[in-house]
Amino acid sequence: MEIISIDTVTRSIAETAAYYETVLGLPVSKEIGAVEVTAGRTVLRFREDTDATGDQHYAFLIDDARFDAARAFLTAGPGLLSEGDRTEFEAQDAWNARSLYFPGPDRSVLEVIARRDLPRDLGAGPGAGAKASSPHVPGTQPDPFGPGDLLSVSEVGIAVPDVVDTADRLTEAGIGRYPAGSATFSPAGHIDGMLILVSVGRTWFPTSDRVVGEPPVAVVAQAGPASPGVMPGRYELAPGRVLVVRA
Repeated sequence: MEIISIDTVTRSIAETAAYYETVLGLPVSKEIGAVEVTAGRTVLRFREDTDATGDQHYAFLIDDARFDAARAFLTAGPGLLSEGDRTEFEAQDAWNARSLYFPGPDRSVLEVIARRDLPRDLGAGPGAGAKASSPHVPGTQPDPFGPGDLLSVSEVGIAVPDVVDTADRLTEAGIGRYPAGSATFSPAGHIDGMLILVSVGRTWFPTSDRVVGEPPVAVVAQAGPASPGVMPGRYELAPGRVLVVRA
């Protein structure tokens, strides 16, 4: 379920545009009251709503071979979020992934995630992509991490009133649960893209002060080779929050 586009809100267009353009170096297109950011295969569109409450979460897919370069880039830039002494997080075995978290604009919690079970040519927008399993050649200096290393949006955090019921409905549509779900947290999707279904009022890991809100969001995804059995359609997740899956 490759995430093609995300349409949501931000409390500050200026802050959001400046962050993605100058901190992450991503292509940004500005218009009156909105900004569009291109991250590899995914387009994020933010409309300004100064009254929006709560904080948001997005994870960007990277090549596992670029993980150390990502750590160096983020440490020198926005800084890494931590849990105690930990800044690198290895997911449970079923995920076969590892992540770094960092502060984004408008109090968002951003993440880069390397999914080792994606060995295929991922592609980053119109240019040639990287392979998630591409090895580093010993004795060579890795290239600096840059915006082209962000291959797509891999996860979108979405608040829903009933996490279990929403996950059940998506499962019936072929958008299965990932392990480690609970009554307040349930990843739904596949290794090529997923929704992080959460209850309002939770905090976004690994922070204690970035709180899940209920902003409007529309996610458009494409059923891909890593997500067989997904039924195309429009899925109402909660008031103002929708998932559209294309064939």
